[in-house]
Amino acid sequence: MRTISCQCGGVRLDAVGAPMMSVICHCTSCRTAGRAFDAVSPVAPIVDVGGGTAVVLWRKDRLKCVSGSDKLEPHRHSPMAPSRRMVASCCKTPIFGDYTKGFWVSVYRDRAPDAPKPNMRVMLSDLEPGAKVPDDGLPRFRNRPGSFLLKLLTTWASMGFRSAKIYGVAD
Repeated sequence: MRTISCQCGGVRLDAVGAPMMSVICHCTSCRTAGRAFDAVSPVAPIVDVGGGTAVVLWRKDRLKCVSGSDKLEPHRHSPMAPSRRMVASCCKTPIFGDYTKGFWVSVYRDRAPDAPKPNMRVMLSDLEPGAKVPDDGLPRFRNRPGSFLLKLLTTWASMGFRSAKIYGVAD
């Protein structure tokens, strides 16, 4: 069991079992949302110097909000966007990104400090001109590599290709 929480502890989720993977994403959506949160949130920045966002992917059905669900506020790029980012209103801590049509969430890595370290950088094709990615020895991929997609597919298959929800978090 791992604990995911906001800065002040007002929102807490328990994660059961191992996460699917831990990556640093450079997609435009993650970078745009992360920078917007970094501009108003008093917690450690989400976006690194190279424009990447460290996230840990968990199956939705392996997460349970054990306190503060009423403090989780959804943020979307647009009203019809299929992705939402959940932020703790108590301390303005971004907690996770949720592709609502999917079966996983992307927890901001610093919210689960005992989670595995990232093992790759993905979506470098979305980098802004002149962006300098840190030389951290992680494998780099222009998009999402086959191993990433295979992990998603095999995990979904193990779930019987069903959708899932985060226990205790409103849709």
